[in-house]
Amino acid sequence: MAKHAQHTDHIHTSEASFKEYAKFYGVIIAILAISGWLYGGSETIGAGEYLRYLMGVFLVVFAGFKLAGYRMFVTMFAGYDLIAKRYQLYAQAYPFIELALGLVYLADVLGGLRDWLALIIFGVGTIGVAQEIYHRRSGVYCACLGNIIKLPLSTVSLVEDLSMALMALVMLAI
Repeated sequence: MAKHAQHTDHIHTSEASFKEYAKFYGVIIAILAISGWLYGGSETIGAGEYLRYLMGVFLVVFAGFKLAGYRMFVTMFAGYDLIAKRYQLYAQAYPFIELALGLVYLADVLGGLRDWLALIIFGVGTIGVAQEIYHRRSGVYCACLGNIIKLPLSTVSLVEDLSMALMALVMLAI
């Protein structure tokens, strides 16, 4: 019980405010704008090229949020991610894995390998978040935004994990 009490400052039962959603949508709009700018400056045209930039920027930005609230992220992530529940080292390494994967997308290296890694990492993440939502452990904020933007777990983690997994799947298919 004492261990749980240590982390109650990161667990809330109230809904996220309009301000928190506005910040989140602002971040998403910035990610889309930066990705579009990078894509517009590239010599290659196509859906795969745009998705590569979008995934790269998204992963780098979200890794930055995780690193900004690193301790809180590690604690909360281990509460709902299937791998992090069993291996604390994975929770600690995850923001760095996400950052590296984002940089690999932006550098356009490791092609299919990076897409398979993204599909596996975010596919497993989607399952963990879906299980957490199913068990209705409401009031837990999404760890993926560090402590900068406080939104419910279901709002952002599911969008992040599912969209990254689907984009990786599309990139493998094209």
